Amino acid sequence: MEQFRLGGNTNQELITNGLAAIALGIALLGIAFASILTVVAQQEIGSNATTLNRLGMAAIAFAGWNGVRFVSQIRTQIPVSLLIYTWRDRSLLTIAGTSFAASLTLWAWSLTQTSVANSTLLNNMMPIFTTLGAWVVLGQRFSGRFVLGMAIAVCGAIAIGIEDFQSADSNVVGDSAALGAAMLAAVCLLSLEQLRLKFATPVIMQWTCLIGSLGVLPVVLLTQEPLFPSSWSGWFCVISLAIVCQVIGQGSLTYSLARFSSGFVAVSMLTIPVIAAVLAIVFFAENLSIANWCAFAVVLAGVYLAISARSDQVLPE
Repeated sequence: MEQFRLGGNTNQELITNGLAAIALGIALLGIAFASILTVVAQQEIGSNATTLNRLGMAAIAFAGWNGVRFVSQIRTQIPVSLLIYTWRDRSLLTIAGTSFAASLTLWAWSLTQTSVANSTLLNNMMPIFTTLGAWVVLGQRFSGRFVLGMAIAVCGAIAIGIEDFQSADSNVVGDSAALGAAMLAAVCLLSLEQLRLKFATPVIMQWTCLIGSLGVLPVVLLTQEPLFPSSWSGWFCVISLAIVCQVIGQGSLTYSLARFSSGFVAVSMLTIPVIAAVLAIVFFAENLSIANWCAFAVVLAGVYLAISARSDQVLPE
């Protein structure tokens, strides 16, 4: 699998690749912090309101980013096709926005039902559902190595569920919610993959965050959840979710895709559950059993095997 997109063996290329590697590391750390910040934010507001604040603030940030881009490119002739939103474009943006918001909300709720490590690990099985969706919907074919890796990952997930079921305080519902969030995230990613062929990342992220926030707003109003945090610490968490996790995390991840293949980045994202588990131990003093860690290892090994078997896809820069 080609991991890097090199244009030449020059010092400039080495510097660019180094910056991309730093950006990828920042992205993984920023996204891993989402679970910690979400847990703290939900001490004041519900999961729906947490998602609303995260997406709404991120939409404003991306709108500002696009405004700066527009001013800097105002003298550049922009292709007319990039300014026209077809019915297909609107449909994909709607699917991406609503599925992403639903995924975030379901995942945030799962954090109240199961451990941070379990929720984050199962939620980050999204690459498997993405490749499965690509096979079913787009007709992409995968090798026996992919099937084997997927089987191993499923066995690891079952091991995690059995351990939770056997405990006094069962977390099976929370684990299932995290898996559902992963499936919805896969739907979003498949939609974004199609949109990425035409639109720039900031444009896609702006509309995705805006549509997602508008979609979750009625749910917040109907459930009568507190709309905003009431303390400085609560505001710090929701702002950090928007800026650190959504803008910086997702933005850095997108930036790294200009130099690294999507397959390499997907494999790198498998370190997020490990980072989140360590953060949970540090911030929440969560105790993870040896069996739990072994199950994590099995899932990670299976997901790695499946994703590394996927044929590499290069997104347009």
